[in-house]
Amino acid sequence: MYVDFIREYQLIQRLLHSLPKCDPKETAVFCVSPDYSGNVAMQVCHHLSKDGIMPDLFWVDVPYPKEDVRPYVIQFNNFLEEIGNKYEKFFLVEAAVLSGNNYTWLVHMMLDRGYDRDDIVTVALIQHTDSIFDCDVVGDYSTSMPEFYYERYNVFWD
Repeated sequence: MYVDFIREYQLIQRLLHSLPKCDPKETAVFCVSPDYSGNVAMQVCHHLSKDGIMPDLFWVDVPYPKEDVRPYVIQFNNFLEEIGNKYEKFFLVEAAVLSGNNYTWLVHMMLDRGYDRDDIVTVALIQHTDSIFDCDVVGDYSTSMPEFYYERYNVFWD
């Protein structure tokens, strides 16, 4: 699936109009896999803004397919410890949820920390139909690997 600028814009608009309301002062947006998801997460943040207040935006790194997940789990655990109970609502935003593995462990870690599943909104611009994780808000579904117009060669996908 090739996603050009126009298709990305259309999918982002679909996402934005499907997001639940929130108080931006009590909301955090997690940009999962920032190398691909930065544009989507920033648009979500601005859309969730109210009265001149934008939710806090954080980058959450996750492993590429052949990388060990453990360092990322430790990093995310430390991050959750750092933010404590500052937020009541969380939006996890990713451009493409392919296997669903990352959202699975991220959400489980948040639940283990005592956050309620109702307070975690998982967002995917594109979700692969074979994903083991079903996102709350999805722009579109795909049966193939999405390729975004801005992508450049990345050795981690070899």
